Amino acid sequence: MFIELVDSLRCVSAHEDTWLVAGVTRMDGRRIVEGKLGCPVCRREYPVRDSVAWFAGTPFDPEASRLTHAPAPAPEDRAMRAAALLGLTDAGGIVVLGGSWADCAEAIAELGPSHVVVLNRAIPIDAPQTVSCLVVGDRLPFAAGSVRAVALDAELAATSLGSATGALRARGRLVAPASTPVPPDVSELARDEQDWVAERVAVASPPVALRSARR
Repeated sequence: MFIELVDSLRCVSAHEDTWLVAGVTRMDGRRIVEGKLGCPVCRREYPVRDSVAWFAGTPFDPEASRLTHAPAPAPEDRAMRAAALLGLTDAGGIVVLGGSWADCAEAIAELGPSHVVVLNRAIPIDAPQTVSCLVVGDRLPFAAGSVRAVALDAELAATSLGSATGALRARGRLVAPASTPVPPDVSELARDEQDWVAERVAVASPPVALRSARR
C-alpha cells in the first residue's frame, strides 16, 4: 500500500470521521509491506500484510478474505474505456477500481493519477508503487470528498455504492453496471448496455461559525 494513501483512509466503524495512524514494520520504497493502521477513536486495527491493507475480516484471516487472484492487464480498448468513463483527462487524484475493473490498474497508473486503488483483487508484484490494494467489506474506507473517481463491478456496487458516492469529491465520477440503480447524490451523464457513468453533485461546505471579537 502506497504510504501517501494513508491520509485519505478512514475507519469503517460507525463513529465520527477521523484519520488512521500507521504503524509500519517494513517498507519497500514508498510502499508499506507490513504494518497496521489504527483508529484513535475506537482502537480498531487494520493489518497490512504483503502490501495489502485489510478492511474486511477481523481478525486477519487470508483464507476467509475477499481477495482474489491478480487479473491479467486489460486489453487496450477496455483500459481506454475505463479512462474515458472516469474522466481521466489530466493527472492527479485518487482513482478507485473495484473488483473486475482492477485489470485496468496499471494502464490507469500510467496516465498519472496520484494513487490508483484496487479493491478485492491482488496486484502484480511489479505494479507501480502508486497502485495500492485494499480488501474491503460493505463500506469503503475513504474520507468524504477524497476520491476523484470510482468504478465498481456488480458485486461491489451491490454493497458499497453509498460509501463510494460519499467518498467522491464534487464532480467526481462514479461508474457502475447498467443494472445498478443510480444513487441520489450523483447525476447520470451517460449509459450503455454495460455501464452508466455519473458525476457527484456539488457538495455544500459546512457553515462556518462566526464569533464576535473580544474588545
